[in-house]
Amino acid sequence: MTSRLKILVDTSFLLPALGIDVEGEVLECIKYFHKVDVHYTELSLLEAFWKILKIISMNDMDIVIEGLNAIRITYKLVIIPSTAYISAFKLYHEGHKDLIDNLLYSTSRELNLKFLTIDYDFINFLRSKKYLTDNVLTPREFLRIVS
Repeated sequence: MTSRLKILVDTSFLLPALGIDVEGEVLECIKYFHKVDVHYTELSLLEAFWKILKIISMNDMDIVIEGLNAIRITYKLVIIPSTAYISAFKLYHEGHKDLIDNLLYSTSRELNLKFLTIDYDFINFLRSKKYLTDNVLTPREFLRIVS
């Protein structure tokens, strides 16, 4: 019996459940989430809510609540390890100023999860600084594995 792939998703992959339109490659990946164990952090929900504040009206908050409940029921919440904060701090000071990306990447490394992201600039940054990226999956790589 093979174990299921365990992934930590970048915030982009939570947005459709919350009523926010995303790129096609994100939606294509979500179609296959039933084949893997999907993990998320509360930090990603906070980042998603910053987007919600800008584009969702109060009249549409029912969709957001429904989406939040679906995420919490369907996906697995992970707590960011203390050591991931140290790694994220280091990434920040090496030049990547998106602390959320840094924390998600570092969490995936610490918890031995694959990190699914569409942030190619971040992946290039990691590689340019000689960070391991064997845990990072682009949508194309993810789809190759699961389809």
